[in-house]
Amino acid sequence: MTRAADSRNSLPERHATLYAGWLLALGCADAAAVQYSEGPYTSIQVNVDAAGRNIPGDAANETTIAINPVNPANIVIGWRQFNTVTSPDVQGGWAYTNDGGANWHFPGTLPSLEGQLRTDPVLDVDSAGNFYYQSLAHGSVKGTSVFKSEDGGKSWQAPVHMFDGDKNWMIVDRTGGASDGHIYSTWRDDPKGNNFIRSTNAGATFDAPLKIPVEFGFGTLAVGPNGELFVVGRNELDEYVDEVPSRSTFHPYFFFKSENARDASATPSFSVQALNMGGAAATFHGGRNPNKFGTNGDAQVAVDRSKGPMRGNVYVLANLDPPGEDNLDIHFIRSGDGGKTWSEPVRVNDDKPSADHWQWFAMMGVADNSRIDAAWYDTRDSGNYKVSRLYYAYSWDGGVTWSKNRPVSPPFDTHVGLPARSSKIGDYTHLRSDRHGAHIAYAATFNGEQDVYYLNVFPDCNGNGTSDVRDIESGKASDANANHIPDACETNRLAGDLDGDGDVDRRDIDLLLSARNQPASGPDDPRDIDGNGTIDMLDARKLTLSCTRPRCATE
Repeated sequence: MTRAADSRNSLPERHATLYAGWLLALGCADAAAVQYSEGPYTSIQVNVDAAGRNIPGDAANETTIAINPVNPANIVIGWRQFNTVTSPDVQGGWAYTNDGGANWHFPGTLPSLEGQLRTDPVLDVDSAGNFYYQSLAHGSVKGTSVFKSEDGGKSWQAPVHMFDGDKNWMIVDRTGGASDGHIYSTWRDDPKGNNFIRSTNAGATFDAPLKIPVEFGFGTLAVGPNGELFVVGRNELDEYVDEVPSRSTFHPYFFFKSENARDASATPSFSVQALNMGGAAATFHGGRNPNKFGTNGDAQVAVDRSKGPMRGNVYVLANLDPPGEDNLDIHFIRSGDGGKTWSEPVRVNDDKPSADHWQWFAMMGVADNSRIDAAWYDTRDSGNYKVSRLYYAYSWDGGVTWSKNRPVSPPFDTHVGLPARSSKIGDYTHLRSDRHGAHIAYAATFNGEQDVYYLNVFPDCNGNGTSDVRDIESGKASDANANHIPDACETNRLAGDLDGDGDVDRRDIDLLLSARNQPASGPDDPRDIDGNGTIDMLDARKLTLSCTRPRCATE
């Protein structure tokens, strides 16, 4: 059964109570697996029984996804699995598909010893299609290990111990060069002060852990076109915010680069620099926040490994606490010189700043045709910190400009179905990009409980329910200027139409004002209307004069 959601892009905040009532109506978990749709995008439940139906009474969160490069229809998703919501017994759940995500097989959980619990799942895959599942164990036997699957995620070999540490992340080198197959991992500092490890033999063994020379956490890794290794994370030293007792901030974000981790004979070393993301990482401890006692997601780093002109660009995306009343926004920066210098931060979410608008659990990927995909949880439509939905945006120009934000899931309450002694919906979600779109694994409560969903999103500027890339490749749409955007979507684009909705209105003015007094991103920045290199009130006045809707400056 498929339930279609309201496809409108926004809802006035006064309707938050209607959202709550709608959610309550969906809150009864039944035995039928349900697919939930928002426009052309369908979320398919992953943690299902052998008949493909929902398993009432369990909980699942903290998702990770990997796609087989040899057979892209073979996808594996991992998560934290609670067999009953009333038990704190958490294990490493996983499921696989061989038909591109239409149907999922959930064999159970990773092997564990008596009294052993599993958390912090991370999946990746090597160039040959072997999957790797990293899992942190607590309880009777502690430590982080990696499991390997050579059969598309159907089964897993015995675990190989990696290190003792928390908040781990892992990546496998798929560059095709000498370092292809290397496995890298970072984590928060362990008792010995270490936070990095490497395998140069496809996970059979791991080198001794070592220390990256800054204390950081809640980050990710990326491998460059030539095997360079990039790491990003937030400072672990927090600052307590007196006026907001439930909030701590962490500043700055750090960027690390290793040129020799790819060399199996060398001891990896890293350069480090602080990043200006336009705000600080924030953690909210209970109180009025969307993830109760969980985090807001990991800082994201990705690299363009295409054959095009943006090859080698490095990108960082993070949800952070910006200046002003807004609690969390999504900011993006880019480097065109391997991380030596960085652009000014760009705000990716295009809503009007508000204390009731939370953008969190940010995800990012880069496709082999240079498109950047970003997705996140967002409360803008409900005005209620408990009720989020997934939003999606993409960029074809290296993150200089972004598409209009689009909701890609129905709303859901992130405060229901919380597992025993784990008052959160996990600490992160995960996205992988391919040339046609992005593949997302995320947790939601459409069934009145925490479940895992697979979602395929894609650029669809012409609204025909098919990826713009497929339209152009198949000849259904023309792209005369080869910018990956169907010509029909650009023919009537108005000067000053910053959000691409076909008119110049208050929303465009708000987008310009949100970047006021910032330098333009370049000579073609559409917000710098007077061309003086700065986005300022002169630009806002000129834009107001070009409004195509009556009274747009005051509506």
